[in-house]
Amino acid sequence: RPSRGPCMLFKAVAKLTPEDLRFHEWLLLLMLEGMANKTTPYAAQGLTSIWGTLAALRWKPDDEALEVLCEESRLLRLDHTFNQDMAAELARSLLTLNVDDGRPAYQVVDYVARKGLALRADTLLTLTEFFAVRSVSHDLAWKRLGVRAQQRAVDLRLPDIDRLINAFKRSGKGNQRIYGMLDLFMKLREDQARYGAA
Repeated sequence: RPSRGPCMLFKAVAKLTPEDLRFHEWLLLLMLEGMANKTTPYAAQGLTSIWGTLAALRWKPDDEALEVLCEESRLLRLDHTFNQDMAAELARSLLTLNVDDGRPAYQVVDYVARKGLALRADTLLTLTEFFAVRSVSHDLAWKRLGVRAQQRAVDLRLPDIDRLINAFKRSGKGNQRIYGMLDLFMKLREDQARYGAA
C-alpha cells in the first residue's frame, strides 16, 4: 500500500527525533492531504499508527487536521485487519490527545461489541478504562467486557486488577459476579506475592 511508507516513517522519525517538529508537521500534512483528497487509501494499521504516533508525541493537531483524521477513521471497523491491539492503541491515543469525537471512538466500541469475548487481559484493561472515562453506554459491549474480565483478569498484575475494578466502579457497569471474580483474582495475586506461585 502506498500509505504504509509515510506512516512507518512518521512513527520511526517520532521515535528517533521527537524534537524535529517541522519534519513531523510536513509528513503529517502530506498524509492528511492524501486522506482529504482521497488519493491515498489508509488501512487500519496506518491510521492507528498515525493516532499512536501523535499520542506518543503528545501532539494534538489543529481542528482541520483532526477533522480529516477523524473522518478517515470513521470506517476502521470495516477493515478486516483492525484488531484488538489497534483498537487499544486508538483508545489510548484518543484519551492522551483528549480527542472526543464519535467517529474514531465508535470504531473502538464496535470492535468490543463484536470481538470483546476474545480480548487479552492487557487490551481488556485499556478498553475498559476507555469505556469508563468516555462514559460509553453500549450495553452489549459492556456485557462483553464484564464476561471477559471474569475470564482473563487473572492474567493481570495486582495493580492492574485494581485499575480494572476501579474502571467498572467508575462506569457503574460492574455487578456482584464481576466484583466477586476480580476480588478472587486480587486475593490470588496477593497470596502469590506473599507465598510465591504454587
